[in-house]
Amino acid sequence: MSKKLIYVVEDDEGIREVYEGALEDEYQLKTYENGKDFLADFVMQRPSLVILDIMLPDMDGYTILSKIREVDERLPVIIVSAKSDEISFVKGLNKGADDYMSKPFSVLELLARIKTNLRRASLFVTKSDGFVVDNNLYKIFYNDVDLGLTLKEFNLLKLLIAKSGVTIQREQLFNEVWGEDYFGETRTLDMHIASLREKIKQAGGNDCIVTVRGVGYRYQNK
Repeated sequence: MSKKLIYVVEDDEGIREVYEGALEDEYQLKTYENGKDFLADFVMQRPSLVILDIMLPDMDGYTILSKIREVDERLPVIIVSAKSDEISFVKGLNKGADDYMSKPFSVLELLARIKTNLRRASLFVTKSDGFVVDNNLYKIFYNDVDLGLTLKEFNLLKLLIAKSGVTIQREQLFNEVWGEDYFGETRTLDMHIASLREKIKQAGGNDCIVTVRGVGYRYQNK
C-alpha cells in the first residue's frame, strides 16, 4: 500500500521544515502556506489527514476547517496552534477538529497523535480481495487504483462486498442504494452493475459480480 497522504497548512517556514523532517519518511507530505492553495488541492485530491494552523495570512484555520467539514465529516484534522487557551481549544473541537495540539509541540507526541487519528479513521476502511472500501473518502480502490465510482456505484459495490458470497435480491439493492420510495426504471440497477464491471476490469480486476437471473447479484471474487 502506498504511503498515506498528509496535508499541512502552516505559514511558518521553520515549522514546515520540522513537519517535513518528522513525517516525510513515513508519509507522503504536502505543505501549504495559506488556505487558498490548500483548498484548491483539497478539492482535487483528498488526503488521509490534515494538520492545520489557526493563524494564517489569508483566512483563519477555523474557516478552513468549516470548509473541510462541508464536504467530509470524517477526515481526521489535527489543529496545531500557538493559541493554547481553553477557548481556542474548545472552538477548534466544536468546529469539527479531531485533535488539538499547542505550539511548541513534541515531534514524538505529534507522530503518536497522527497514528491514533489515522487508526481511528481506518475503522471506516474495509478490505477484501484487493479491494479497499474507504468510507471516509467514499472511494473504492482495486490494488491501489481508484475505480472512480459515482456515489450510487460506491454504495452498490460496498453493499455487495460487505455481503460477499451472498446473493442480494434486486429489491433489497434498490431499497438500500436508491431508497424504498424509488419508482424509476428497473434497468437502472443493471446499468450500474455493467458500469461497475467495466471499471473493475479497467483497473485490472476480475468479473467478481455474479448475476443470479431472476433474483439479483452476488459478489464472489474468483
